[in-house]
Amino acid sequence: MRTLDCAVITKRGSEHDANDDFAAIDAELGTLVVADGMGGRPGGAQASRVATEAFIEEVRSGPAQSRNEVSNLRNAVIVANRSVRSLANADASLEGLGTTLSAVVLNDSKGKIVHVGDSRIYLFENNKLRQLTKDHTLVAELVERKHLTAESAKRYPLKNVLSRCVGPQEIVEPDIDEFELAATDWLVLTTDGLTKALAPEHLGNIIKNSTATKAEQLCRDIMGAVGIEEPSDDITIVVARLSEAALEKT
Repeated sequence: MRTLDCAVITKRGSEHDANDDFAAIDAELGTLVVADGMGGRPGGAQASRVATEAFIEEVRSGPAQSRNEVSNLRNAVIVANRSVRSLANADASLEGLGTTLSAVVLNDSKGKIVHVGDSRIYLFENNKLRQLTKDHTLVAELVERKHLTAESAKRYPLKNVLSRCVGPQEIVEPDIDEFELAATDWLVLTTDGLTKALAPEHLGNIIKNSTATKAEQLCRDIMGAVGIEEPSDDITIVVARLSEAALEKT
C-alpha cells in the first residue's frame, strides 16, 4: 500500500446547531470517507459518524490484498447501513435517520469509489477536474431523464431531496467504480456544502492555480476560496495525493 498525503478540513454551517458532516482519513489503509447526516434532523451528526466508522472498520477487517474488491466494499456499505438503522431503532425520535457516504479505497494507484448520496468525489488530473460520482438526488435524476434542464434544476424547489442514502431503507445499493491515481493527481472529497458554495469550474480553477504541494495546504486554499466566514451549510473537504515518500518507490 502506497503512502498517502491526506488532510481534512470542516466548517459548521450557520443553519445547523451541530456539524452534521463527518470525515475520516486512514493513509495506511488507503481509505478516505466523507459523510453528511441529514441536515436539520435529530441525530444527523451521529448518523454520519456511525456510518463512517462502521464502513472503515469493515474495510480494515478484510484481507489487505482484497480490501477494495467490489463484494467487500458493498458489504462495508451494508454494515454502515445496518449501524445507522440500529441507531434509529434504539430511539424513536431518530426514525428515518440517514446520511450520505462517499469513500475512496486505494490499493497502490488503483482505486475504487464507493458512493451513496450527494457528497462528491473529484479527481483533478491533467489540470482538469473530473467528478467521479453521480448525485443521488431527485433533481439529478430528473435532469438525467431530461424532465428538467441543468439550468432549471438550479431553481428546482426540491433540489436537495436525496433519492438514495444510508440508513432509511433496509437495503441500499452503492455506486462502485474504478479509477487510477497518477503521481500528480489530487483527490478531493466534499460534502454538498462546498457544492453549494463553489461551482465545479471554480473549484477546478482553485486547484489549478494553487501552489500547494501538501494536502493540508490545498484544503485551506479551497476553504479560503469559499469566502464565507460562516456558510449556511456545513462544509467538509478531504484532499489526498500520493506522498513524496510513495513517489520515490514508484
